[in-house]
Parts: sequence; C-alpha cells; structure tokens
Amino acid sequence: MNFSPRPSTEPIVYPTEVVLGSQSTGRRTLLEKLGIRFRVIVTHVDESHITDADPMKKLQRRAIAKADEIVNNPRVYNLSEVAKTLVIAADTEAILGKKGYGKPEAKKDAREMLKELMDHTHIIATAISIVLMDKGKELKRWNKIETTKVTMNKLSTQELDLYMSRYDVTRFSAAYGITETPWDLISKIDGSYTNVIGLPFEVVLPILKAQEIIVMPKNSLG
Repeated sequence: MNFSPRPSTEPIVYPTEVVLGSQSTGRRTLLEKLGIRFRVIVTHVDESHITDADPMKKLQRRAIAKADEIVNNPRVYNLSEVAKTLVIAADTEAILGKKGYGKPEAKKDAREMLKELMDHTHIIATAISIVLMDKGKELKRWNKIETTKVTMNKLSTQELDLYMSRYDVTRFSAAYGITETPWDLISKIDGSYTNVIGLPFEVVLPILKAQEIIVMPKNSLG
C-alpha cells in the first residue's frame, strides 16, 4: 500500500530580511564582511531640514527619520509580508566642540573643514536606528549613538592639496574617509574603528546575533 505523507502542520519559518537604509559604500562593505544577505534602500530624507543645536540629537533624529521612511512605507519599499525585516539606518558626523561636520558641498568647504579639524582631537558620532518588523508591523526598535575619538595630524599645504586631488572628499562626513586617507593624516583612534567608517559593530553585531541573523558556531566538545 502507498501511504502519502501527511502535510506538515509546522509553520514555515522565513529568514529575517536585512535592509540597509544607506547608500554609503563603507557601511555596505562592513555588512558584506559579515557574510550576511541584505539589500540596500536609498531613502529620500532631506537631512538639511532636520537640525538641532545639539549635534548628537540632530544625528539621532536623522537616523530615526531614515528608518521611519522605510518602516512607514512597507509597500513602497517592498518589505516582506511573511517574514521579519530588520531595517538598519544610520547617520555619521565629526564633532569638534559643539560644531558638527557633515559632508561638504564643495572642495573649498572640504578644505576649510580639514583645516579646522587638523591638529585636534574630534569625535566621530554615529547614530543608529534599527527596527525589527514582522509582517509589516514594528516589533522593536533600537536607537543608539556610538562615539569614537579621532586625532588628526596637521598636513602641509602641499600634502593637503595632494590629498584633495586624489580623493573625492565630498563623499565623506568631515571630508575624509578613514579607509581613503593619507597614512599620516590620522595619528590616533580611541574607540570603535567601524564606527569611524559609519556602522559600529559594537551596536549592530549583538542585535544581528540576538535575531539569529548571524549564528555563532557551537564549540565542539569532542
């Protein structure tokens, strides 16, 4: 006699989709190094309209706004209706005193930024807003800020000219990318290196592990 297997009554468990709400190549590269699948969504938040006298509060509001645009428009961004989605949004700036340094609009602005930052220790602050969704509904949210102290050397006029001619400095907050700088521009980093790139693993990794998006292998006892 042939017996057909009974249909399974166990619910289908779909893997959590990871969405990076950023077009930053640095953030994308860091997630790729973790070996996880994700897709990039470029949000259309006008950051110039989100201001605050406190640079930290400004960054957090911007990160939240980027995450909210995705979360509040699940159909526009084609979010899963059957699986969980983890949305990651971030905003990064350098801060010296009470002044924030975002992306320069032109090379002349970049030059002025670098002149102000050189020979000083500034803070790189990254605001993170991570949202866990299930079938289009928000389950949990993490809003955090990570800071790193960066000390910058003073370049000569000729060295500064050479640096600005070799790199598109308008791509980066504070007119420099830690992976694309002259070897003698940065003298010291006190804190998270990945935070300087724009996606602090100290914040992101525990959440990815808790959601079992990254599963650590168990040590063999044999």
